Amino acid sequence: RILIIEDNEEMVSLLKGFVEKEGYEADFVEKGTYAFKKLLTESFSLIITDIQIPGFSGLDTIPGLKKLQPETPIIVITAFGGEEFQHRAYEMGATVYLEKPICLDELRELIHGMISPKGKS
Repeated sequence: RILIIEDNEEMVSLLKGFVEKEGYEADFVEKGTYAFKKLLTESFSLIITDIQIPGFSGLDTIPGLKKLQPETPIIVITAFGGEEFQHRAYEMGATVYLEKPICLDELRELIHGMISPKGKS
């Protein structure tokens, strides 16, 4: 299962559709606080989060996500990137940092590389 943290409906639709087409179950929330609540009761094989989300930024949520599910890889995506954001994302615990527009072939390779076939659901 993959958790998507994103508040843009078009991006949610794109990511959720893409992930499901790749054979994974996808769930999404639009705020970091909602993600924390989900992670308390459910486990995920991968988390994809945008930086620009309501409430806490995607960067600010990473330490909490890692505390709740330390082994779960986190892909950070943003349209407002740069070297500083990239450095902060990795410092906070992100596994991968991607800038929009996202290359879906690259995302496919990343997802398959982070989630073993046995981890599919």
